[in-house]
Amino acid sequence: MKICVYGPASGGEEQPKVFYLGARRLPVVAIVGRWADGNRRCYEVSVGDGRRFVLSHDPATGRWELAAVYRAGQAPARARSQAQPQA
Repeated sequence: MKICVYGPASGGEEQPKVFYLGARRLPVVAIVGRWADGNRRCYEVSVGDGRRFVLSHDPATGRWELAAVYRAGQAPARARSQAQPQA
């Protein structure tokens, strides 16, 4: 899903500070994680109500996409898959 994201460049890298889903403005409270996925930069961000979003940016085109959404209190899939079972 394509989204509208605003944020300043930091060291030549654009970072999300606020994004829009439809008409709803969602300020980024924290960047929880960041990683490269091929030529794309991915950011896991949290918003004020506790939800987390994975936003994907293509620096070549400047386009942002919504890659994932997690409800408040739900661990991202990559964190759940890395969790060790308790004995």
